[in-house]
Amino acid sequence: MPKIPHYYVRPDGLHESILRINGKRKAFRGKTDTEVYNKIKAYNQTADEHSKEVLFSAAADAWWEEIEPTLEHNTTKSYRPAYRRAKEQFGKYAVASITAKEIDEYIRDFAVTRARNTVVTQLQIIRQILRKAEVAGDINYNPATAVKPPRNLPKTRRLAPSKDQIDLLKAGKDLPFGLFAYLIYHTGCRRGEALALCGADIDRKKKLVHITKSVYHKSNSPHVKQPKTKKGKRDVPLLDALDAALPKKLPRDYLFSTDGGKTPLNNGEITLLYRAYQQASGVAVTPHQIRHGYATALFEAGVDPKTAQVLLGHAQLSTTMDIYTHVCSDMISEAAQKMNKGF
Repeated sequence: MPKIPHYYVRPDGLHESILRINGKRKAFRGKTDTEVYNKIKAYNQTADEHSKEVLFSAAADAWWEEIEPTLEHNTTKSYRPAYRRAKEQFGKYAVASITAKEIDEYIRDFAVTRARNTVVTQLQIIRQILRKAEVAGDINYNPATAVKPPRNLPKTRRLAPSKDQIDLLKAGKDLPFGLFAYLIYHTGCRRGEALALCGADIDRKKKLVHITKSVYHKSNSPHVKQPKTKKGKRDVPLLDALDAALPKKLPRDYLFSTDGGKTPLNNGEITLLYRAYQQASGVAVTPHQIRHGYATALFEAGVDPKTAQVLLGHAQLSTTMDIYTHVCSDMISEAAQKMNKGF
């Protein structure tokens, strides 16, 4: 016979125990401590029987159905494979049977061949799925909250273009689609931001480029969206070299288009145009790497990190500092090579 605890006795004489279950307070009351105890025990047994019936795959599908409509397009692209991997690993198990140890072992195995961002996203998706199961009352606690990503995971790094690549980029500005790469290098635009630029966004009198929107693609079709954060909406200097490369008479509509500026390039068009430009120019880097070239140029020009953050549209200063740290490290390595030769 288990020892019955002593519960609080209310002014009206009822015995009471208040428990926090799934983040909410639930009261159990009775005329005696034994009655309260039996009510708590019955509730837990019912909850356990219910949770044993709920599979991880069902919890994952319920989570995805709720969250998918709220996600940005690019976020969906990174979340969907993580959601599918989580279902593949844990789908056939009841959510109540999954332990922190099992999640930790999976994440450690998963991390062997993946970069840090991919591992963090995978663990985050598992946490979110189990969090929804916890709120729904399918489990009493979320075992994924006890799991941390392994330490010292490698970070994916898109290297900035070499000086030779920058020279090719500059020399190829007049090639078909060469202005696209040239503009990214001189403004730090993201690929989608460059595709969304219109002639009306370029203010030659004030020497500014207004970055206010971005193009993303669903399948092949282009769509225009506002930046995710306030810092994504920004003005950057219209540098003299870019001003000279732009058409003397700017169109009001999209700078990069195949229908006279009415609509942005679709995904197939941007792929074909950029590939042809690379073959003609010798430029082998991606638009995102060219953006890193802009960040490198800011560092070399002595632009402070806080100003660089604004110009690059980073939501967090840490993102800018990470790029600056890599650039500084590269410069030290180059200096070391020169010193070795000199000494």
